[in-house]
Amino acid sequence: LARSGLEGYPVEVIFKGGTNVCSPGRKFEINAPQVDYVQLVLFPVLRKLFGVNLELQVKQRGFLQGGGEVLVRCSTPTWPLKAAEMVEPGEIREVAGTLYRSAAVPQHVLPRMLEGQLKKRAAGAAVLLKEKLPEVVPHFECEECPTANGADACGLVLVMRSSTGCHFGGDSMGRKGTTAEAVGEEAARKAWAAYGRGGCCDEHLEDQLVIFMALAKGTSRLRLGTKQSLHFQTALWLAQAFGASLRVVPDVQGEILEIEGLGR
Repeated sequence: LARSGLEGYPVEVIFKGGTNVCSPGRKFEINAPQVDYVQLVLFPVLRKLFGVNLELQVKQRGFLQGGGEVLVRCSTPTWPLKAAEMVEPGEIREVAGTLYRSAAVPQHVLPRMLEGQLKKRAAGAAVLLKEKLPEVVPHFECEECPTANGADACGLVLVMRSSTGCHFGGDSMGRKGTTAEAVGEEAARKAWAAYGRGGCCDEHLEDQLVIFMALAKGTSRLRLGTKQSLHFQTALWLAQAFGASLRVVPDVQGEILEIEGLGR
């Protein structure tokens, strides 16, 4: 973005490796945000707050053995970025998501992630979302993709969008011993819990926004949710190490992070 803003032309970057990866051990853990989270949550918020142009094209999904390829095009009309503010969570008005499966995953898995039967009850992401947000009709896209370097995977990434433009992500991936319905509900619960933190974004987006706030010119403000991640603390340390000044301001709704950016 800095190069684009200073030199006046778009920049393209190709990333190769895993796009959707979870840990191989007994303890399930998604090691990094899935590529769909970037598409559904991170990039839309960066466009809204900082006016940047960001496009992402998944040329090939990659899993535990890598093999993925993603093209990102980015540009910004000005540099440094302008300071931004996001302090009102609003009410959830839209839900959207992407489900994917590679070649060796049975076809019935994705529909069951949305709605199926679990212990004689209706279960899945769509079922849980209807309980929490009965007035909101979710929109999902399903994608089939090839096996990557001998590895297969399936999963779901969804976003809840609020009336004030806030985004709250949730995701999960299929794994041995966990039903498709449970995977779907796990993703929906994560997004709902993120909204319930009281901030303007989920905990993963919080730490990512810190860096852009620190690069901007002027004071940026972000309402925080309860209990920040260690990644968030690291991002704050990094911002301060490069010279940004910050403070956390309490109010009746919680706390607002204010960062005086480095932009000149």
